[in-house]
Amino acid sequence: MKGSCHFRVKSKKTVFEFTIRRNITVIKGDSATGKTTLLHMMYEYLRVGRESGYSVSADKNYFVYLRQEVGRTWQDTLFPLENMVIFIEENNNFVFSKEFAEFVRVSGNYFVLVNRSPLKMLPYSIHEIYEIITDRKRVDIKESFHQLKELYSNYPVVENNRMDIVVTEDSNSGNHFFSKLFTRSDVVSAGGNSKVLSKVQNFQEEDVLIIVDGAAFGAMIESCLEYAATREEQRISVWMPESFEYLILRSGVVESKELPEIMESPSDYIEAKEYESWERYFTQLLISITSDKKYKYSKRVLDGYYIQDGNLQKIAGIFPEELNKGSPESGTP
Repeated sequence: MKGSCHFRVKSKKTVFEFTIRRNITVIKGDSATGKTTLLHMMYEYLRVGRESGYSVSADKNYFVYLRQEVGRTWQDTLFPLENMVIFIEENNNFVFSKEFAEFVRVSGNYFVLVNRSPLKMLPYSIHEIYEIITDRKRVDIKESFHQLKELYSNYPVVENNRMDIVVTEDSNSGNHFFSKLFTRSDVVSAGGNSKVLSKVQNFQEEDVLIIVDGAAFGAMIESCLEYAATREEQRISVWMPESFEYLILRSGVVESKELPEIMESPSDYIEAKEYESWERYFTQLLISITSDKKYKYSKRVLDGYYIQDGNLQKIAGIFPEELNKGSPESGTP
């Protein structure tokens, strides 16, 4: 399954409208924000159609799992489903299990998980964590209009770009690149996204910039930002691009005929059954594009082509303005 899926869920008084773009979407938020209402409306429409008093329009088939039925496990219910957007209500603890994570990886379905706790078994994007908000600016409709809003869309937040320490998730090619770029900072590797926070906690006084692959950092972002907020005397900033390979593909350092279209709408090309996260797709895409080039990309060892002055500048040129002002203090060229 691939591509985005637009939903419009409607009753006489309420409208929910949103688009699902990846294989894993998480909806968070406090009680009474509309999460249960949304799933209830979708479930009832599946059950009895228009007689429910609701209407649902969607680009793809969907299924709503509210709770375990008597005599049936979640596996009995979900394993047979194919090419579906599967919505799972909160308080279904199986979503934290290794078995469910494996099902997500191989099923090829899309999953929308209503859950306030981090799902550490799943590689979901920081860009697919949402809360439901009421849009009070929609004067063109009479109903209460609700939509999904990204929780972590406004990062990095950097007071200035002087960082003593740069902590990277990557220990190989990405770390090599950032070491060449941030020449006035100490660049250290966390050795994986689950180890980022513990690595940052080693630095109690230095200003720290954290660079992680946003495409699979969703389960860790909350604890990371909460820790940063407690460090009143220390500046900790977080930058979460899709992945290091994504930066290269966006920079113009490598070229391919269909690359512009892919980067414009990745969801149209990323098959959920093959890639459990967009980070893996972008890595494979970059490897494929450069497979017959002198500058063949390897995740383990970075070819010198990517850190030549001109290419270094091209890749740095698509960084957020806060990180790439070209000032002497930044440590960037």
